[in-house]
Amino acid sequence: MSGSYTLPNVSSIKKPLRLGVLISGSGSGLEALLQHQESNNCSHETVVVISDQPAVKGLDKAAKHGVVGICVPLPSRQDFPAGQAGLSERRLAHEHAVARVLDEYRVELLVCSGYMRILTENFLTPRLGRVVNIHPSPWGDDGALFPGAHGIQDTLASGATTAGASVHFVSAGVDDGPLIASETTAILSDEDEETLGARVRTEIEHRLYPTVIDAISEGRVKPDGNRFRIN
Repeated sequence: MSGSYTLPNVSSIKKPLRLGVLISGSGSGLEALLQHQESNNCSHETVVVISDQPAVKGLDKAAKHGVVGICVPLPSRQDFPAGQAGLSERRLAHEHAVARVLDEYRVELLVCSGYMRILTENFLTPRLGRVVNIHPSPWGDDGALFPGAHGIQDTLASGATTAGASVHFVSAGVDDGPLIASETTAILSDEDEETLGARVRTEIEHRLYPTVIDAISEGRVKPDGNRFRIN
């Protein structure tokens, strides 16, 4: 596993790691990251925020913190052939457009933060170890215990007594690792999807994600079997 993942070069406060952040919505995780960078002497900086959706609050939050925000929408379906081949071409065209922005801003680590598109193997293969994601689920041997777009909802539906969030390097699968760090919290008896999701975000995600990015930029994330750990 670890041999195919090439992590970014070790950075410093004087020469910080250049981050690009992918979003699709409100950007609450993005804002937590930007606030962390403003409040600490970090070895990373956010140089561009990319949204696949126009006029989302996350782009406003990027602007508020003085970070360039760019919308790279999915191309019109009419521009591609009918059928599955056309859908694949459209998806690849969108990723090529995203890649051009990443190259323009010399992004060294890509941070997925509420990005609702699954990245293709074509996009990820040359970037393994340099694309990270956080997912609202505890982790198991084969990836997130509750993968996909409804991690909190599926956690509650399962009858689980704990919820959590996990940071992982992105692979061509869906929320399947390799894991870097994970934290859990007991589910309270009166919590629903909205209240539990908000608590996981504020108590775990908004703290854990910037901490892991600190460790990546400082060279403290190391392979350990089929996952990575922070030294």
